[in-house]
Amino acid sequence: MSEESVLNRLRHRAEKIPNAQYTAKDFQLEILSELAEMRDFAESLEQNWRDELKVIKEQRLLKFDSRTLVALGAVALSISGYVIQDARNTARQDADIEATKARVVRLEQIATTNTEGRIRTEAELEELRQGQAEIKTMIQAHDDANRKRQGK
Repeated sequence: MSEESVLNRLRHRAEKIPNAQYTAKDFQLEILSELAEMRDFAESLEQNWRDELKVIKEQRLLKFDSRTLVALGAVALSISGYVIQDARNTARQDADIEATKARVVRLEQIATTNTEGRIRTEAELEELRQGQAEIKTMIQAHDDANRKRQGK
């Protein structure tokens, strides 16, 4: 409180007492009451200050500062990067597996076709061998018949 407001209050109180003598004791009592008011006011200010400090401390605990937010953002980006990379790797591996399966199926088809072709070829070769044997037998019989005719 300012000095002027204290003096104004003193004058105001003095005016309330119409014909009484304003003594040193009255002055002391008035000053003591003003001091008591000032002490109460100071205590209330101190209590308010403590309350404000508590609120500020609680807000600090609850709020994240910019460095914390940046760090959390970096961690989140890093984790999402790993997740995306893992998803890419998994997708690539899945695609490779599917391509390998398709190649294996194609190779099995080729092997089946080759096996069927080989079996047909072997059957045809056997028929050719039998045909050659028949031709040889016929040629031999013809040659034998020609020798017999000439030797007679």
